[in-house]
Amino acid sequence: MTIDRRELLKLVTGSSLAALMPSLVRAQTVGTGSGYKAIVALFMHGGNDSNNMLIPNDERHAGYAAVRGSAIAINRGDLSPLAGTPMGMHPSLAPLAQLWSEGDLNWVQNAGVLLQPLTRDQYNNSPQLRPVNLFSHDAQQNLWQTGGAASELITGWMGRVGDRLVDVGHVYPSVSLSGAQRALIGDRNSPLLISSSNLALRNYDPTDMDANDVARRAALDGLLAAPQQSNLGNLTTDIIRGDLEAGAVLNDILNGDQSIVDASFVDPAGNPVDSSLATALKHIARLIEARDEIGATRQTFMAETGGFDNHRSQAGTHAELLSNIARCVYAFHNTMRALGVADEVALFSMSDFNRVFKGNGSAGSDHGWGSHHFVVGGDLRPNQLLGTFPDQTIGGPDDARSDGRWIPTTSVEEYAGALVRWLGVSDADMPYVFPNWSNWNGGGRGPLDLFA
Repeated sequence: MTIDRRELLKLVTGSSLAALMPSLVRAQTVGTGSGYKAIVALFMHGGNDSNNMLIPNDERHAGYAAVRGSAIAINRGDLSPLAGTPMGMHPSLAPLAQLWSEGDLNWVQNAGVLLQPLTRDQYNNSPQLRPVNLFSHDAQQNLWQTGGAASELITGWMGRVGDRLVDVGHVYPSVSLSGAQRALIGDRNSPLLISSSNLALRNYDPTDMDANDVARRAALDGLLAAPQQSNLGNLTTDIIRGDLEAGAVLNDILNGDQSIVDASFVDPAGNPVDSSLATALKHIARLIEARDEIGATRQTFMAETGGFDNHRSQAGTHAELLSNIARCVYAFHNTMRALGVADEVALFSMSDFNRVFKGNGSAGSDHGWGSHHFVVGGDLRPNQLLGTFPDQTIGGPDDARSDGRWIPTTSVEEYAGALVRWLGVSDADMPYVFPNWSNWNGGGRGPLDLFA
């Protein structure tokens, strides 16, 4: 059996082999047009309760509070208002209110995985129109990242953008700060994986003259130089050599002391922001800072944070998670401004799914569907609430069941399509990037009007 690079990537993605490799894996990614542009995906693992991120701040709030229940509902007086709209945000998202006031934050309402536009009657009477494995963490993470709906796919929508551009000679990196995520895997390009540690911590720092580390490097060099007995062995050694070559360039970028990133990565009060998500976003910011040095003109990045599967005692945990996200996102955008590329970088959120609107009996919430997401960047059409906020009537037209599992009214393709169009993907390439594109192109459907 012959195994090519694509087959190896299938084996690596999500497996222990990815974790055992050094922190960098070679990649290629997107790039058309002039200048620099990047999109940064922030994936909230576990299923974020976006019902408590974007909340009615008008007479509808009473119904919201009654159904959600006192254990998880946010008091109207505590909301962070979105000026000029009837909506408010969770108080922990207050740092994002400043971005809203400056026109650098938009919201996408009730987005999710869909085969085609779907009504409650169709959901109940035509199960073949439902996406596969609804309410399952693994499946819905896959579908969000790959643009699949009828089946889970191996390659991701950002990875397929990279394929098209690799085909015409673009060789600039796409980057994951969250391991081997499918969103960035393509048929002919694979993501550059960067861990929160550097190569020195993996005992492969060429400047480290400790006898044991010198011996380890010599042993690894010997293994990589040895003849391999299979195509898989050759591909594996090629990838590891690429890791080490990339590390020689990127270690200084990620860990050097000449960057302005750390000083700029602060919250609205000017306080430094530190967390694992902050570290990932700082690494992304440093790579963007070094865009000319590494020759990048189009990049896709992915970072993640977890802890959102809160079936019990949700309120305090969720507030802390959202506070970390808001401070990190604000600090990242502030850093993009300091680097002079705020108009060239867009950060956007994704998650497995929303939570059920009706609170459960354990002061938490269960797996839902359609969810709200934010986009931050300097090139947005300012102050947009895009898509349609769900009718929050239990058993109403937007409720798949009778507990508040909102049927999405905006598809992943319409949301992500706006991002990749802005990045430079042509109309002709949209069906390749999104296999289900024909169901979302025409008849009043298509990419959201996110950008100026």
